Amino acid sequence: MKRTFLLVTALFPLMTYGQLTWRPSATHNEGLPPGVRVYETTDSLDGKPFRAFYLETDLKDPQLDFVVRTGNGKRYTPAQYDSIENHQTLAVINTTFFSFKDNSNLNIVVHNGKVLAVNPKLAKPTTRGAFGITRRRKADIAWVYNVGRKNTPYAYEVPVTPEINGKDTLYREPGKRYPRGAHKWKMKEAVGGGPVLVQNGQPFITSAEEKMLNNKDFHPRSAVGYTAGGKLILLAIEGRHKGVAEGATFPQMAKIFTDLDCVEALNLDGGGSSALYVQQKNTIRPSDAGGQRAVPAVLVIRRR
Repeated sequence: MKRTFLLVTALFPLMTYGQLTWRPSATHNEGLPPGVRVYETTDSLDGKPFRAFYLETDLKDPQLDFVVRTGNGKRYTPAQYDSIENHQTLAVINTTFFSFKDNSNLNIVVHNGKVLAVNPKLAKPTTRGAFGITRRRKADIAWVYNVGRKNTPYAYEVPVTPEINGKDTLYREPGKRYPRGAHKWKMKEAVGGGPVLVQNGQPFITSAEEKMLNNKDFHPRSAVGYTAGGKLILLAIEGRHKGVAEGATFPQMAKIFTDLDCVEALNLDGGGSSALYVQQKNTIRPSDAGGQRAVPAVLVIRRR
């Protein structure tokens, strides 16, 4: 984020980012540490009713921890994860896509350097977007594949794509040297999702390469991004509430993140799963009639 924005937020002004005006949320900022702030908007987006919140914090803040929590084969709501943490959390956001049948994560999950779940291994191999934090608290978003018997995470500079040779289409499995820029992805905490929305500070949406649909559909959304200065951005967009909040598309999300100065951003599971729970309060209103949806993995920000 720009320094001028950070210096004046205590005065609660209106800040305009392209089409959207973000206001500090008095409801959610009360009691938060000075380095954690929540902003909201109710501006229309491309002529449609819109409502969204984002949380901004410093990944290097020594007073904070950033950890992944899982249900160990079960699913819990963000509020229940908060309860399990004895209400020591500042914020909880949903993360991976998952199976309703067996509650399994359908994306990579890493906690304290241990791989708990892997990205999908399809008949036509696919790299999926993932967000991670190193032990030195450096964020990264990359296309990731789990390689070998140990499911070692590897990251790549580009998503894997089929190779065309005349009339033949070859689908090569990602590995230690392919595709370009292959390297071990050494993260302390990580969660997958997809598609990637922003790379190098520019919209770069790889929904086709990640074999993910609804690129231009309007839905509730959850997403994560970060700035060059190490600011973490958690975004939650309300949707499926006609006339109040109708959600957003991937291109709109990418624009929001670039307007917030993010260098990389990633979409997470959306729809009824979307939730950003701050200080024991919802930000967006969940789209499921029953409230928050139970999910198998979340990203937690908590006091040390």
